[in-house]
Amino acid sequence: MFTRYTPRALSFLGIESVAGYRVKLYGLTHDTTPVDRSRFAAVWDTAIAVLPTPAVAPGRPGLGFAIFHQGRTGDYFILCWWDHENELPTRVWVRDDSGWRPARNESFCVWDLRVLWWEREAYVATVLSDRDDGAEAYLGITVQGWA
Repeated sequence: MFTRYTPRALSFLGIESVAGYRVKLYGLTHDTTPVDRSRFAAVWDTAIAVLPTPAVAPGRPGLGFAIFHQGRTGDYFILCWWDHENELPTRVWVRDDSGWRPARNESFCVWDLRVLWWEREAYVATVLSDRDDGAEAYLGITVQGWA
């Protein structure tokens, strides 16, 4: 038997510059509590280290997004960046009793997919369009509400 789907609170947490990338930050919680960024502090530096350098290169605009997901059964951190013009490399970390670790069998979930789809749509409409201000326009499009 599956657990019935219920929407989760989704919030936009801002944009951070890290390792030359500009990263949109999102929070997801299984209840109505705000995202506690301190719960994710230990994984943030580890995650940033996987970003390819330089951030801006042919086919790589130096843009990405991250999801801080306080789930019902645990915490998940998802880091995505745009590369090879139209690809979205993605890394997932999970916090268990030993601390943060790279995902093994886990992946992003149905709630995270709302953010991934939204970011895909924003990227196509801005960076992959004829806009001269594609990167800036991309950063100006965010999602929040319920996932």
